Amino acid sequence: MRKLFNNIWFKCISVLLAVIICSGGLIAVLSDVLYVSPEVRTKRALIKIYGEEKSYSVVIDTDSTDDAVNSPIEYEKGKIDKIYIIDKENETDGEYDFVFKSTGYEGYKSGNVTLWVKVSVNGGNRRISKVILENYTKQTLMSKLGNGYYDTFLTDVTDGYFTADKDGEGVKNVVTGATKSATAGVNAVNCVIAYLEG
Repeated sequence: MRKLFNNIWFKCISVLLAVIICSGGLIAVLSDVLYVSPEVRTKRALIKIYGEEKSYSVVIDTDSTDDAVNSPIEYEKGKIDKIYIIDKENETDGEYDFVFKSTGYEGYKSGNVTLWVKVSVNGGNRRISKVILENYTKQTLMSKLGNGYYDTFLTDVTDGYFTADKDGEGVKNVVTGATKSATAGVNAVNCVIAYLEG
């Protein structure tokens, strides 16, 4: 038995097992401590948009356990994962906001761009009033696009769809140096317009 405990392989395996057990325990503890629930992520996104917490009603939320509201709306060039109606005091007067979390496809290297899009409704008028970047994949130049790029989307929904191509047939052109990345962002906003247009 003493030979077994003095064997170098036994010592190596013992140390390795101790490291694995400690690491596994540490990962388990940290995953619980650092976990952010979908509700908290939504509240953080709304604070980015409004600067304060807002109450909301869920139309679609892919993080929900309710089958009636957890399916994304898929389009050819993107999808909508979340739609919220922001509860405003004067909603009875026909004023309220939709907030969408929309992902556009066909970016640089087939990557995606996910945006939060706020649409303000005032009577019959629907206007995109704020666009905020949530995240992106494979889009190396998205961080270089400034507020001017996102401000281009701030128009009435009825004005038509966007395009990132200078010669495109879209009603509203969004042109940047990063055309492919801009295309994914455009597709995310166009998904919102497609939803609102029915």
